[in-house]
Amino acid sequence: MRPALLLCAFALAPLPTFSGPLPAPELIGEITLPTGLSIEGVPFGGLSDLSYDPRSGQFVAISDAHGDNGPPRLYHLRIAVENGRFSGLDILGMRPLRGPDGAAFGAQVRAGGVAVDPAHDRIYWSAEDIEGPGPALFSASSAGDGAAPVPLPPAFAAQGLRAHGVRPDHPIDALDLGPDGHTLIAATEEALAQDGPVASYTEQSPVRLLMLDPETGQPRAEYVYYTDTIPARPTKFDGPASNGLTALAALPDGRLVTVERGYAAGVGNSVRFYVVSTKGASNIAGEDRIDRIRDHPVHKALWFELSPGMPGIAVDDLEDIAFGPVIGGRETMLTASDNNFNRHQATRFKLFTVELPHPMD
Repeated sequence: MRPALLLCAFALAPLPTFSGPLPAPELIGEITLPTGLSIEGVPFGGLSDLSYDPRSGQFVAISDAHGDNGPPRLYHLRIAVENGRFSGLDILGMRPLRGPDGAAFGAQVRAGGVAVDPAHDRIYWSAEDIEGPGPALFSASSAGDGAAPVPLPPAFAAQGLRAHGVRPDHPIDALDLGPDGHTLIAATEEALAQDGPVASYTEQSPVRLLMLDPETGQPRAEYVYYTDTIPARPTKFDGPASNGLTALAALPDGRLVTVERGYAAGVGNSVRFYVVSTKGASNIAGEDRIDRIRDHPVHKALWFELSPGMPGIAVDDLEDIAFGPVIGGRETMLTASDNNFNRHQATRFKLFTVELPHPMD
């Protein structure tokens, strides 16, 4: 039995026109789920990534819930479009993520990204054990059972007092399967500790884009991706502010779409979507530390952005992106925000129609 069928109102105000290195996307609606909703008695929210399963026509969302908000889990979602507008979101079910012994992962594990592998009836997901060894990648059944570790390169491993490897609270959040179906693409929100700083008002953060063979755990390639600096200052002098890479999706032609989410207290969130090409970038696989002079980064070009005050748009903590089904002859892209289980935030799903490039010859 399905836990809930949720149909929520979306904005009917004029929607913005976007431009960039791909044809302009069209926003066809937003559905908002308020914080406080629960499924099977478990609070809904904390969504940190999306992936689309073309076999079932469903999206898979992963929740980074931990602590009092429950263990890491999956949600299966289906969208509806009527008269060219985003009209409904159906929550089909919820599944806890389980290890090889069948036991659910504990609330100390914070999930990050998720990628569906339909050809092998499995998913990949990333996590950080906030009380243990740090970052991890897993392969599991499509239902989230039987998680088996996928090795990460040594540069990602936490060492000592976390002066090396993935930073605490900045796990591998961005994850997708490449168009060849055999390359897992992953990235952290901020630079590895030994590679450089987190983003600031004056400094970009050098994040690694990891291209991994999920069968062997061997890196096919690693590239340097520089995030933007923090795009706005908080309204109070000591207010928090940040910017990082929160999601990515592989394009059919081998390029990527990345999502950078900025935040400044009193100002709000801004979200920038970039199209990324690795052509001409240095392959740094095997390097323990980035050489910021020698290593050439990937090229990124702004596709479009969502910013505070944009008419007809609610901008929140957007962390999720996935290309979805063809509906009415048009390709789609779904995004979602993380409500952080905060009553002042909500889970917002935005649906766009897009024109994706053809695969490279």
